[in-house]
Amino acid sequence: MKRKRINLVLISGLCMQIASLMLTGCSWREKKAEDFVSETSIFSWEEEYILPEMEDDVEKAMEKLNCKAVYQQISQEAEETQVLDYLKRRKEKGQRVYYLAGASDWGVEENGASMLEAVRITAEWNKKSGTEGGFAGIVFDVEPYLLEEWDDNQESCMEQYAANCIQAYQSAREEKLAVIICIPNFYDRIGLSALLEKIIEEGCDGIAVMNYNKKNEAGQIEEELRLAEKYGKGILNITEMQMQGYHGLTEENTYYDDGFEAVADSWEKLKAKYPYKRLGFSWHYLRPCLQLMEAESE
Repeated sequence: MKRKRINLVLISGLCMQIASLMLTGCSWREKKAEDFVSETSIFSWEEEYILPEMEDDVEKAMEKLNCKAVYQQISQEAEETQVLDYLKRRKEKGQRVYYLAGASDWGVEENGASMLEAVRITAEWNKKSGTEGGFAGIVFDVEPYLLEEWDDNQESCMEQYAANCIQAYQSAREEKLAVIICIPNFYDRIGLSALLEKIIEEGCDGIAVMNYNKKNEAGQIEEELRLAEKYGKGILNITEMQMQGYHGLTEENTYYDDGFEAVADSWEKLKAKYPYKRLGFSWHYLRPCLQLMEAESE
C-alpha cells in the first residue's frame, strides 16, 4: 500500500510537470508542426501591436476570438528588447507567435534568398529569446500572381515559387521552425494543381487559404483540403474582416458587416462539411477585428 501511494505521488507530480510544459509552451518544438499549425489564429500587420501599451487590445482580441496563435509582421529595424518582450508575453499566455513575412517578388527569385533570409532572421530571434519565448514558425505571405511576370508565364513563376518554398522549408526544419504558406483559393482552377500539390507535399507544414468569397466557401477549398489531408498537413481557412472598400473588397469578400457570429456559423458549416482534424481557421486581421469589437460595443 505504501508503495502504491509513492507511485501515485510520482505520477501526480509527472502530470503536473507535463501540464506546466503545455501551458508555458515549452513543448512547442517537441510537438509535430502539422499538429499545431491549424490552431485558430489571427494576422497582425501593424508592428505597434508588439508594444506593451497595446497588450490589452491584443489580449482582448485573442480571448474574444479564441486565438491560440498570432501571425505578427515585424521589421528588421524593430527594437530587440521590444520583440523579445513581446515573445515572452505571448509565451506566458500560452500563445504561439509566427513571423509573418513575404513579398510577391520573393516567389520568383532564382535562389529563394529572401525566403531563406526570413528563416535565418526567425532562427536568430529564437536564439536571443532562449527559453523566455520565441517564434513557433514562419507564415510566408508570398503572392507571385500579383507580378507582371505572372501574366506572361504562370507556370514558370509557379515552378520557381514551389522551388523556393521547398528550399525555405528544408532550412526551417533544420531550425525547428514550422512553416505555413498563404495561398489563394484558385491555383487549382487555373491549371496549377500539380505545382500546388508539390508545395503542400514538400514545402510546408500547413497552408492558409485566402478564402475570400462567401458564395461557395466549402467548394473553394475542396481541392486544397483534399491535398492537405492526403499529405497529413494543416489547412487554415482565412476569413476577411476588413471593411468594404479596402483593396476593392465588397460584401461578397468580407464579414465585417456580418459580424463575428456569422463567421462562427460559417466555420461550423465548414467543419461539418470537412471533419478533418487539421482543418483550422484564421482571422484577417487584428486591426479591423478590434475596430469591429469597438463598433459592436457602442
